[in-house]
Amino acid sequence: MVGGILAALVYAQLAGGGAEAFARNPTGQALMQTFQLIQSQYLSRLESDQLNRVLEGGIRGMLGALDDEFTSYSPPQRANLRHQDIQGEFFGIGATLAPNENGGGARVQGVIRGLPAFNAGVKAGDVIVEVNAEDVTRLDVNEIVAKIRGPQNTRVTIGVRRDGTNAIMRFEMIRQRVQIVSVSTTVLPGNVGYVALETFGNVRVIEQLNAALNQMRQRGVQKLVFDLRDNGGGLLDQGCQVARAFIREGPLVFTRTRTETRLYCEANGQVAWPGPMVVLINGNSASASEIVAGAMQDTGRARVIGETSFGKGVGQNVIDLANGGDLTLVTFEWLTPKRRGINQQGIKPDIEVKDTRFEVPVSFEGTGAKPGENVTITIGGQSFTTRADAQGKYSFSQPRPAITLPAERGQAEVDLTRDAILRRALEELR
Repeated sequence: MVGGILAALVYAQLAGGGAEAFARNPTGQALMQTFQLIQSQYLSRLESDQLNRVLEGGIRGMLGALDDEFTSYSPPQRANLRHQDIQGEFFGIGATLAPNENGGGARVQGVIRGLPAFNAGVKAGDVIVEVNAEDVTRLDVNEIVAKIRGPQNTRVTIGVRRDGTNAIMRFEMIRQRVQIVSVSTTVLPGNVGYVALETFGNVRVIEQLNAALNQMRQRGVQKLVFDLRDNGGGLLDQGCQVARAFIREGPLVFTRTRTETRLYCEANGQVAWPGPMVVLINGNSASASEIVAGAMQDTGRARVIGETSFGKGVGQNVIDLANGGDLTLVTFEWLTPKRRGINQQGIKPDIEVKDTRFEVPVSFEGTGAKPGENVTITIGGQSFTTRADAQGKYSFSQPRPAITLPAERGQAEVDLTRDAILRRALEELR
């Protein structure tokens, strides 16, 4: 009976003959048979949420067999977070979180001035271990974020551990609207405008970029540095609109599927910034960032400076699934205006300069020391010490420095003394 129900569900979800192909395939039959046997004969009777996890494991296994890092499954909770982020706003406390490198909970990277976390006294470096009195140290960062977000004007209490104290500090806050700010600006020496775009991941990117460019014009800026470093991409449509803000005419990006290559978007003759400019990229610039950099390069609109980009030249469709989750499936490759494919190759800059803003953290491991012995390694005149364990193994990993958010959202902080790419950009614009 259960096998028949599952088969019916498969038939209901698959279209265009997919259900029949699935049912005819011996491995497809085996998949349905396996689920039936788990449900009917497994020693411990499984509740509905456990059966859901079994089925989600099947989805992940199916996608994992593709061995494609850009195709993935998001369960309902994570899919909901993605939908909120795409809209460019959500209701929460105004803190950026990252996985805790020491394990357990999520570490606060920064808090946004004027929002609940900042007003309550939450600080960068705090480790969130509780949400509404629930221990969250075994959850991943996305699950913790989902628990902290919620409806507007509702209460949430987080418990944190702070360096220097063993006690859990608890903060009760009222959730408020948090807008995702994707663009930051400043004016560099020589009255050169600087605009950094951090993501293409929401529908408000082009709106914020146009506002920033308008601000540059009002300040009398004549030349522009457009920084796409560390921008991992996002929405293809936003990438097209950003390219249109600078390029007056011609194709901007093509897409190639299994069956056809077609023009996806082209310039429309209306640019928000017609003046001289350069574009900055590094090894973390990916996807939509590469679309914009490739269009700038192919059309001769601006010189690209920095490091070869990541090389994500494929695009995905995000498909809503019946359980509230979503499937991110690679369905096409995108091409530059000259129809260059850059997947796994990246955009090679016109002027190559190493990104020197951040030191590479020191890490090492080894074996052969005496148990409990201190092991010291000197690198570049600096000494790093760790202690061997009972088996004589040792390891060391230098912590990454905490991210310092600017005093005002949208205000870029640059350091010309440490940033070789930015210095070279200014030379190019002189």
